Amino acid sequence: MPQEKRARTDAGGEDPPWSSWAGLQPDALGIVLSFLPCPADRARVRSVCRQWRAAARGRGVAPPLPLLVLPRFRFAGLTPGGVLAPARRAWMPPELDADNACCVGSYDAWLVGAGQAGGECFLVHAFSHEVRRLPPLGTSDCSLRKAALSASPESGPNCIVAAFIIRWSKPELALWRSGMKSWRVCHHALLAGHIDIAFYQGKLYVLWRFTPCLFAFEISEDERGVTISRMKDCMIEKLLPSTLGLYHELSCNMVEWSGRLLLIIRYYAVYQARNRVKVKVFAMDLSTNPVGLTEIRSFGSDCIFVGLGGSKSFPAGQHDGVEGDLIYFGPDHYNPHDTFVYSMRDGRTGPIVQPLPCSTSASERNLGFPVWLFPSE
Repeated sequence: MPQEKRARTDAGGEDPPWSSWAGLQPDALGIVLSFLPCPADRARVRSVCRQWRAAARGRGVAPPLPLLVLPRFRFAGLTPGGVLAPARRAWMPPELDADNACCVGSYDAWLVGAGQAGGECFLVHAFSHEVRRLPPLGTSDCSLRKAALSASPESGPNCIVAAFIIRWSKPELALWRSGMKSWRVCHHALLAGHIDIAFYQGKLYVLWRFTPCLFAFEISEDERGVTISRMKDCMIEKLLPSTLGLYHELSCNMVEWSGRLLLIIRYYAVYQARNRVKVKVFAMDLSTNPVGLTEIRSFGSDCIFVGLGGSKSFPAGQHDGVEGDLIYFGPDHYNPHDTFVYSMRDGRTGPIVQPLPCSTSASERNLGFPVWLFPSE
């Protein structure tokens, strides 16, 4: 939306006295919103008047369907039918060099952006366009690959940003919290080149993506800010089958669902071709050592969205006509045009959209991978 038009929409003046629509009861409007799960439609509802904007943010209103953020900050919305709509370029604040930055993570409607090697790092709200600067990485030999947030940036000091960086060709973990002037870089021999990271119950978990090894990092604080104080090997690989049989390649991710941290494993006969895929999901009991694993065979009416920039569960059953018990897999580094949906009910796979609305140019491939975005209103 152009800046001048957005300014008029967000103006704080009173609604016209002839606006009878402003008197629509919030409960009735909530029913209407249940049939409008797409963020673009929700935005149009909020722009009608102040009363509708307040009602759209009220309790009991189901969150809109997720978006996929593509390179150069283009948004592709998921439709109720389970496919991605054509991507549209999102307006970004002019002080951000969005054309040369990649999105490396998200939390609710917040995006984590990172410039090219040694460039600026920032948090930006995808809809209010509020910008919060992160410390620069400081060297042209360092690049931010992915980031996870412990809480919304609006929560102040409760928000810790954990970033997976490559510096001098070596993988490292960097931490930052509001008030810190620079990143706190942590070195550890167990940090691999391809990992998934997630906060869960006050700890930071690091998962090797191509070998199911999980490590728990405890976070403490000293005079310089937050840091890693202790590491624990959860030894989940000892509990999984030692042979994959036909499925001889795998890819691992983590996601929180119903208060539990899940391990999601994709097994492939041929990784690059993505054929004969098999998916296993386990709930991890992190109170034992090694951790306990319980296979999960259904999410009920919920869906899971998996991506390199973060994974999350979504209450699909709150929207009429939106199918649940599905896992949406976003594209990864090796094949940026590969994405599919997996049914927990029958094990079938299908495309979210084909082809994925993402340019094949080398310049855009260098701007990172698509990231799922989960707006709350």
